[in-house]
Amino acid sequence: MAGIDIKRGFLFGLGSFLGLSVLFGLMQLPNDVTIAVIIVVIAIPLSILVIRAALRAPPNRSRAYAVGGWLVGFLILHAVLLCIFGIVVIFSGWPS
Repeated sequence: MAGIDIKRGFLFGLGSFLGLSVLFGLMQLPNDVTIAVIIVVIAIPLSILVIRAALRAPPNRSRAYAVGGWLVGFLILHAVLLCIFGIVVIFSGWPS
């Protein structure tokens, strides 16, 4: 099944995104301590859980599925946030 084949790649992509979120939170410490602490406190445990789940997942049979799953996992939160902000802009009538 294709869903099982991309699971490990997806989880590693999501873990990579969360790991970079930790670095982003640490870079925000001089600017805004509150936001930086919130980002780091949420992202560190989530990244550990996701990477541990990825290590337990069965290996990919196809490198294309692994890379595709990693890309989807890395970009999925960006897509969700883009949709949320788009909906907010549409319903707030911001440009006018």
